[in-house]
Amino acid sequence: MERLPIPATKSNEIRIKEELAIATDGKKLLDQKKDILINHINLLAERAERARKDLDEMLTRAYQWLELAVVEAGRNNVEAAGLAVSQDAQIVIRERSLMGVVLPIVTIQKTRIRPEYGLGKTSASMDRVRQTILSAMDLLAEIAEVEVGLQRLMRETKKTLKRINALSYIYIPLYEKTLRFIEQSLEEKEREGLFQLKRIKAKAKE
Repeated sequence: MERLPIPATKSNEIRIKEELAIATDGKKLLDQKKDILINHINLLAERAERARKDLDEMLTRAYQWLELAVVEAGRNNVEAAGLAVSQDAQIVIRERSLMGVVLPIVTIQKTRIRPEYGLGKTSASMDRVRQTILSAMDLLAEIAEVEVGLQRLMRETKKTLKRINALSYIYIPLYEKTLRFIEQSLEEKEREGLFQLKRIKAKAKE
């Protein structure tokens, strides 16, 4: 690896030492950041898997209740009841920061939960379908929150790894080699200076 093309002076030695210390400290901080990001990615991945599983189970139950409602009240009445359901829901997105990464917090605010269909031509199964679907909406919000968070965290982790690799394999070795060159050159100059001083003293004694 090539060194930096700078002369071997005391001022450059001091400057390179400072820059090497900054680069080394920066790598340590990036390593810590990487560990935190990866740990949070694992946590979100577990949440995502659990939420998808819960959603699948919930939708399966909703479909089972729907089939039972059709048997009990008839397809026409169930379809009419489905068209009569009105649900005012609002998606609320807030944000939080983790190591400089903006992560969403997604919730669904439901303002109307009463069915607007008549109870005479439907059964309790229809109410269970509605309640199950409403619960599934919360899981969908969680999945959306987690999926977006995972994408942003993985993108930031990739950037962090690139910076760590650049410091580890390019900048830090470059500064180390340059510093060794400067130190060796200064030591050689010092030895030459001492040798010349001894020669001068020896001539002065003659």
